[in-house]
Amino acid sequence: MNATMFRLLIGVERTDRVPDAECPRSMPAAAAWATGQSAVVLMAALSFIVGVIHVSASVDHFDEYALYTPVFAMIAAFQMGWAVLVVRRPSRMVLLVGALASIGIAALWVVSRTSGVPIAPIPWVPEAVGAADVTATVGECTIAFVVFCLLLAPRVEFARRAVSWLPGVLLTLLVVSVLYGLGSGHAG
Repeated sequence: MNATMFRLLIGVERTDRVPDAECPRSMPAAAAWATGQSAVVLMAALSFIVGVIHVSASVDHFDEYALYTPVFAMIAAFQMGWAVLVVRRPSRMVLLVGALASIGIAALWVVSRTSGVPIAPIPWVPEAVGAADVTATVGECTIAFVVFCLLLAPRVEFARRAVSWLPGVLLTLLVVSVLYGLGSGHAG
């Protein structure tokens, strides 16, 4: 993704300048958008890692309940495919689909850990919480937050400021996801 594509994606014209509070007057908007582009690439990497965590969950759940395996595999395929798509062909629609899917997956996790799900070996019994699934859920919530910040940045001050610190947060979360999400087993 180049700077022009990114500016078009979030709806900012080429001649816009970044507000003084965010960078020096001499810094053109294109230089500031490098931060947003970094956020998109790191968000895609986070989605890919979360997908890999779901591949592992797919394998872990096979003996527990075979129906979970294809569900986790489909979630993983979506997350990994979306990661590639959002970098190669970003659009508002691609970003929104990824954010909404991430929110939906995170909501399903919350239900499965609080009241249980109806389709399970023992319906409506909550699963245990583990490091890998918490890591994946935090990643999914972060992806949704990043998407909304990127899309709202041209119009909302908080979102515009958040875009400047998102790459550091995403990089930290990526490292944590690799260490705890991939390095630990699933609890349930």
